Amino acid sequence: MEQCTTCETAFRSNAPLILRVSKPGNDVQVHAQNNGQNILIIKRMKLCLEYVSGSSMLYIREGGFFDFYIGGERLEQGLAHMKFRIASPAALRGQAEAEYIEITGRSQSCLSEFSE
Repeated sequence: MEQCTTCETAFRSNAPLILRVSKPGNDVQVHAQNNGQNILIIKRMKLCLEYVSGSSMLYIREGGFFDFYIGGERLEQGLAHMKFRIASPAALRGQAEAEYIEITGRSQSCLSEFSE
């Protein structure tokens, strides 16, 4: 169950990238959602898992030992995908953080008329 304060929930509603950590069964999953108007390129995620005996930090990157699942590092506008999954039956809590680039540059041509 995700625990956010009222203020954190309000801040998240304006954030381009929303992360959710869940634990269905024995797997811990990280889902990413693009709330923004631009394409996001996720460069690295950190996943902190807490156990009875302590905690561990995983650094997740595209093309590394841990890889992004759906869509690679790119996340299009309005989409949500599971980006990472790991078997961790003993995990009690988890929290994720992501570093990303927001693609804001766009160019457009003028209308070209074609004659036969």
